[in-house]
Amino acid sequence: MDLARQEQQTSAEPSTARTYYRWARFYDLIFDWPFYPGRLAAARAVAKALPAKGRVLVAGVGTGLELGLLPRGGTIIGIDLARPMLDLARARVVHKGLDHVKALRLMDAGALEFEDASFDVVLAPYLLSVATEPDRVLDDMWRVTRPGGEMVILGHFSAETGLRSDLEKRLTGAGAWLGWRPYFPYAVVGDWLREQPDAAIVEERQIAPFRLFTLLRIRKDGPREA
Repeated sequence: MDLARQEQQTSAEPSTARTYYRWARFYDLIFDWPFYPGRLAAARAVAKALPAKGRVLVAGVGTGLELGLLPRGGTIIGIDLARPMLDLARARVVHKGLDHVKALRLMDAGALEFEDASFDVVLAPYLLSVATEPDRVLDDMWRVTRPGGEMVILGHFSAETGLRSDLEKRLTGAGAWLGWRPYFPYAVVGDWLREQPDAAIVEERQIAPFRLFTLLRIRKDGPREA
């Protein structure tokens, strides 16, 4: 795929995509270094799960801050809903010579245009609390994960009690402007996991800054396809 190619914009974009049109110019300035520990941890998790010459889907690739951290031996496909973010990701790929990134496509993570079991690893960095329908996103990312492969989730989950929990609940009304949900309980993923008989948590740990983020590696049990 030509990374410079522009897809035709749909007439009815989700509000999340429109929000990130506004954020695109400032995204790296605000979210690069503070969130670097999480991106590095996620990239290392992908490297652990990825077979030689395996395929990785980065769902919600944004401006592509994690692309240079991902294993060069794999084939990387990125998708995002916001065209300006993808434009910056494409420029990053060209500027840094990231030739393991084979495609960056305008696409909804909850309506993936890929066949079942297409990827060895699906990485969702800081995506779920942004998604309008996180359950649908989880379902579709799981669908395209191969048996024996892994889904790697990096994101923020709300505190259950205390001052942080109160603050996150009070900020709920600002979610549309921010482009993400300040209040996003772990139960969204936990409930989904309980409904997946072929899902097994391989790793779960808190990540900097201030242990506000969680890294989850979820293996899809079953033999890996040849």
